[in-house]
Amino acid sequence: MGMILQLLQKLPGSQNFKVFVGTSALIGLCAVPVFAKDTKAGHDLFSQEKPQAMLDSESELRKGYANREEQ
Repeated sequence: MGMILQLLQKLPGSQNFKVFVGTSALIGLCAVPVFAKDTKAGHDLFSQEKPQAMLDSESELRKGYANREEQ
């Protein structure tokens, strides 16, 4: 923690600017695991997206129903 404080103290600008830079860096570091995940959509523990396989099967069903209605 002391090293981060020393780096922030070396920044030119007001105290508000230093707080903004420190807060932005902290939020950015916390967001790295969200955007750097290597799992597929929908296969994560807290994912709200549908898995790609489910989306594919739903689109196939819709195409099947559309083909039946045309006949």
